[in-house]
Amino acid sequence: MTDHGIEFPVFRLHVVPAVLALASPSWQRDVWLQPEEFENLDYVINALFDDFCNADDPAPWLGKSLRTEEEVTLLTSSPS
Repeated sequence: MTDHGIEFPVFRLHVVPAVLALASPSWQRDVWLQPEEFENLDYVINALFDDFCNADDPAPWLGKSLRTEEEVTLLTSSPS
């Protein structure tokens, strides 16, 4: 499925799973701690900060790889 509402829809194929991985302790245990698995914490951090978004300043990515203001807010919010 192609998301025509943003400039770089393919970037979401990296951003969304990275966010979901950070939100899932069971995924972190089952995947990141297994050396034979492709995905690791370095990949997730690179996806969110270097390659497909900038989690330090996500506002410029609105309309590019982020769809809504809520997504921008969620990336900038600290866990409570």
